[in-house]
Amino acid sequence: MGSNPSGRNEDSQVESLREQYYLGAVLLVTAFTYLGTLQFGFVYDDDPQIRNNSFIRAWHFVPQYFVSSVWKQLYPKMPGNYYRPMFFVWIRTNFAFFGLHPIGWHFAAVSLHVLVTYLVYILARKLTGRFTVAWLTALIFGVHPIHHEVVAWLSGTTESLFAAVFLAAFLAYLNSLEGSETIWMAVSALLYGLALLCKETAIVLPALVFACGWIAGSSHDPLKLSGFGKRFGRVLAPVGFYIPIAAVYLIARTRILSGLGHSISNASVSSWLLTLPSILIFYAKHWFFPVQLAGFYDMYYQSYVSLRGVVLPALVLVGLAFAIWMLRKPLGVRDTAYALVWLVIPLLPALDSFVFRNGELVHDRYMYVPSIGAALFVALIIEKVLAGEPAFFGQPSRVIGAAVTLIVVLGFCTAWESSYWESNYSMYLRGHQIAPLNSTALNNLAGQLLVQKEIDLAEPLLEAGTREFPEDGRFVFNLGRLNYIRKQYAESEKYAREAARLDPNSGDSYILLGQILLKEGKAQEATESIRRAVELNPDDETYHTSYGIVLKMNGDCADANNQFDEALALNPGDTIAQLQKVTCQAYLAPANSSTSNSRQP
Repeated sequence: MGSNPSGRNEDSQVESLREQYYLGAVLLVTAFTYLGTLQFGFVYDDDPQIRNNSFIRAWHFVPQYFVSSVWKQLYPKMPGNYYRPMFFVWIRTNFAFFGLHPIGWHFAAVSLHVLVTYLVYILARKLTGRFTVAWLTALIFGVHPIHHEVVAWLSGTTESLFAAVFLAAFLAYLNSLEGSETIWMAVSALLYGLALLCKETAIVLPALVFACGWIAGSSHDPLKLSGFGKRFGRVLAPVGFYIPIAAVYLIARTRILSGLGHSISNASVSSWLLTLPSILIFYAKHWFFPVQLAGFYDMYYQSYVSLRGVVLPALVLVGLAFAIWMLRKPLGVRDTAYALVWLVIPLLPALDSFVFRNGELVHDRYMYVPSIGAALFVALIIEKVLAGEPAFFGQPSRVIGAAVTLIVVLGFCTAWESSYWESNYSMYLRGHQIAPLNSTALNNLAGQLLVQKEIDLAEPLLEAGTREFPEDGRFVFNLGRLNYIRKQYAESEKYAREAARLDPNSGDSYILLGQILLKEGKAQEATESIRRAVELNPDDETYHTSYGIVLKMNGDCADANNQFDEALALNPGDTIAQLQKVTCQAYLAPANSSTSNSRQP
């Protein structure tokens, strides 16, 4: 019986159409899952990074992104650990399109996550060659609740932005294996550089390329015919394209941040090792049981071997490793290995907890890229366990049933776990409920209550914070704000001075102190205090405006105008500075006119 080329073409077209439908459905479900975030506002770090960041208001600031740390606008004189200029280009672009209307920002955040989900599908399709595994992996990744922090929180998009470029760089590497090797590797290296400028964790791409290349072997030289040295050389060759990019990045980062990184924690290596099992179990638990999620967690260094803090987590990790080992053959050794390296290697940078404050050792957003590996592993299990004859548009009915269950369960959990990102109050309240020992959650909740004028609710939280964290100037500062609102200026001044002592690099403490001194009629001292704030952070337009107002009150309109000009250079839309400058110019006009007339012959 003869072959039927037209029949094969028709089958191929039908198969392609099926893939497009399934992929489209996965992306629509992913977008729909996060639809509720479009009504959310700016929260937490969105305030300093977006709402109050002068450097995203004009394109001429863009070059500064590439020569400074992420927090330059808040702490210009302090060394930083985060060099992410492309993330700030993303923020600047969003501001250009949406201004300070959060709905546009959230739409962009959801769209970025959908793009990453699409790239995850392409990745799984290329690595495994199996359509069912690919769309299941993308579906699990797309709707998983552990991504709540990345998609619902605008400042969390640093993860999805980096992931998009990172995945594109890896896919370019995979394309190089199919032909035009030099061109595709050059593209991959370029994307690698951009990914590094989005987030420093992209540094692991060469290790991921090497690991996946080792797993796959070489189609031109079957492993059974290759010696170890030849195989090693073939796998290592693509890594050479990334080395110069990584070297240039590390040199630039070192110069700009005055070092590769700066340790914040005083923890010893032994404490880190004792804590590592708890950190790893945290991520495993939150991925497989994604409930009670928050922006803050009570995770602290272990100083000694304990049953609950060290031994049990280590035993659970051993059990998980044994389970993966036992499943490797039924699921496919190669595909299981792919899942494992995509889980482990991208997670490695997050395990360097020395650059985090104690109490900030873990965050769900750090599992964004590693969850690709976990999703692939679960997809392999579903395909294996629920295999059957194609019944629903080319897929086994049991697989479709599992997918629908995942959509309902994970989708509901995601919508629920993301909901608290709606506002600062709901976000900080949830954080304090989940992590009652976390100082940031406690302080920020109290600070938000002050914003809402709920002073009586804020006061016991701040008093508890000063007892539990006596060296944390944030609680003392907010007690100063609380007493300022109550017009108890002597008490407020005491707290403001103590806050400045505890954190001498905080300009806010000097601004508060200046405001208090003005209320007490100490104009000269107020001027000096606010001037100190401007010296600490000359990139905050509100400091310049405050300083200008104090100078104006002292009758120094000439210098006040200089401060208003500084504020307007940072933020041309500063209406307070504009108004104050107009009144100062009106004051100066008669004097200038008198001077001019005195020079007439």
